[in-house]
Amino acid sequence: MKVQLHCIARMHVVYLKEVDLLASLMVQSSSRRAPFLLGPRRQNVGLVPTRKKGLTEPG
Repeated sequence: MKVQLHCIARMHVVYLKEVDLLASLMVQSSSRRAPFLLGPRRQNVGLVPTRKKGLTEPG
C-alpha cells in the first residue's frame, strides 16, 4: 500500500512540474511572442482547414 501511495504521489509531483513548465512556456511565448514555440502548430492548425481545393482565397 505504501508503494502505491508513493508512486501516486511521485506521479502527481511530476504532473505538477509539467503543468508548471507548460504554463511558464505559455506565459513566455505570449509575452515575448516567440514564433518558434507555437509556429509549426499554429501553421498546421490554421492552414489545414482553410486550404480547400476548389475555393478561391479572398484577395
